[in-house]
Amino acid sequence: MVADLEERFAGFAARLRPAAPYRDPWPAERRLAMIAIDHIARGHLARGHLARGHLARAHTGAGHTATNHPVAPQSTPSALTRLGFSRGEEIDAATGRPYAMYVGGAWGVVLVDLSMPARVVVEVPHPNSDLRTERMGARLFRLVPGSVLLMAGAHRRAAGGAADVAHNDRSLFNALAAGAAGRRLPQVQLHGFADRSLPGLDAVISTGTTTATPAAVRVTDRLRRIGLATCQSWQDSRGRLEGIGNVQALTAERLGTVFIHLELNWRVRGDERLRSGALEAVAAADIAAG
Repeated sequence: MVADLEERFAGFAARLRPAAPYRDPWPAERRLAMIAIDHIARGHLARGHLARGHLARAHTGAGHTATNHPVAPQSTPSALTRLGFSRGEEIDAATGRPYAMYVGGAWGVVLVDLSMPARVVVEVPHPNSDLRTERMGARLFRLVPGSVLLMAGAHRRAAGGAADVAHNDRSLFNALAAGAAGRRLPQVQLHGFADRSLPGLDAVISTGTTTATPAAVRVTDRLRRIGLATCQSWQDSRGRLEGIGNVQALTAERLGTVFIHLELNWRVRGDERLRSGALEAVAAADIAAG
């Protein structure tokens, strides 16, 4: 039996340590990452038999749970596998949708919904540092069909802080995110902050710049509807945590694509009901609409 996606991502994150090794990719490796995300955005991934029409067979019987299935042979290695990522293809038991998972050690995890063309990129740059954001990423991936999930593969303090992919424009994570922005895929990046950092606030929404976007306003409105005290960084200076200067946000702004930087306090991230409600609100805001 394959573990639940949230549990798998929590397991990946739990193994990350600040003392673990990390290196930035070489320029040629970053180019391969750009090719990989271009193929994902164009829907040019090689699909195994699950994504080619055998979903009905995978769902026979009540109480179905996902199982491992072999991936159909590929004529040439994908760009991510050439970078050393392992690849698996499975059915998500919670949604019934097929996905491909690429695991690349300290370079992270890439999860691709194979049921429809890519519509939005969910990003988790600080797993096992911004606690529960790895679970949030997996949950939001499930809530938004057509998602691509990028999760960093190293603790943000590894290699003297070089592994902080939200502030390192040489990382493989950034190459993937920049490629997504170049293909005009909206991005939502998940972060956390300590309750004591901003007393009285549950959530901070930023575009990574001082400019509002319709998508960011919709996310704010949805979070406020469920009772979360939410501030917008373009209106309230208290909200300028790490969104300003985020390298993925700066690239998205330069390319004119949607970027949402969402910070949730520990009270919300640590409570299953509040965390789920916040993510459902984000999904309902339909970031893919721009």
